Amino acid sequence: MTPEEIERRIESGEVIREIALAGLDLSGGRFLEAVFETVDFTGARLTCATLKQSNFLHCVMTGVDLTGADLTGTGFVRSDLAGAIFSGSGLERAKFVHANLSGARLSGETLSHTNLVECDLTCADFRDARFDRASIVKCQTPGITIAGTEWHRSVFLDADLRDAMIEGARFIRSSLIGARFSGRALAGISIPSCNLSKADFSECDLRGADLSQSMLIEAVLTRANLSGAHLARCVLSKADLSEANLANADLSQSILVEAMATAANFSGARMFQCTATGLNAEDANFQGADLTNADFAQADFTRANLSGVMLNRTSFHAAREDDAFIPSRRGLMPPDPDRLTADTWHDQI
Repeated sequence: MTPEEIERRIESGEVIREIALAGLDLSGGRFLEAVFETVDFTGARLTCATLKQSNFLHCVMTGVDLTGADLTGTGFVRSDLAGAIFSGSGLERAKFVHANLSGARLSGETLSHTNLVECDLTCADFRDARFDRASIVKCQTPGITIAGTEWHRSVFLDADLRDAMIEGARFIRSSLIGARFSGRALAGISIPSCNLSKADFSECDLRGADLSQSMLIEAVLTRANLSGAHLARCVLSKADLSEANLANADLSQSILVEAMATAANFSGARMFQCTATGLNAEDANFQGADLTNADFAQADFTRANLSGVMLNRTSFHAAREDDAFIPSRRGLMPPDPDRLTADTWHDQI
């Protein structure tokens, strides 16, 4: 079937279904707002084709060449695009749902308002791509390449990035809720102003990483190396920082409410105006940390080392200090009986 014949059938409103177009050269074809259902495009050439607002349903498109094709608003539902080439394609507002994109090549693409939902992205190559308000939700990602990518206000949910190629990737105001990075070398990675709640960074090397102003609620950072990391204005409520190394990290104005930081190393850390009420810091090391204007109300400092800390209007209100080493209390706020009454008012009802 020639491109012209397909165009005529599309213009007449016909759904193109259950035909074989495998290996055909359909380059430059104008298939605007077409509907292809159960069509075999294996190895076909659709370079520079116009496929704007078209839909591919249950199609086989393995190895298809879509270089330079206009795929604006195009939908791929339960279609097999393994090994497909998207170089220079227009993917704005394109949708991939339950699609197989394993081994697909999307390097250098701009994915603006593009959505990928429950797709197989195994070994897919997004190198140097730009994501702008795009969404990748509940996709399979082993071996994915996102090196050199830029993410702006985009969503990457429940991603397994433990063996992904991620070098040079930059995430800004994006959401990576539930992402798994455990055990990775990520020194210097840039993920500022992002939502990393419930992300797993356990045993990661995050030295010098920029996580400033990010949400890390219930994130797992056990035994992570965050020395020198930028964590200013981060929300680490209920995060697990057990045995993490935060030496010389900037935690100024961060929130660690009810975080777990047993045996964590905060030596030399800047914790200016930090809110750490209910922090569990048993056996933690705060030696030389700046705790100016910090609030550690009801924190647990059992056996913690607070030698050489800078205290200035610092609150240890109702904190537990069993066997803690606190050589000087100069700069600590005095006990606040009104606050203690407020803390326990419900017990008096």
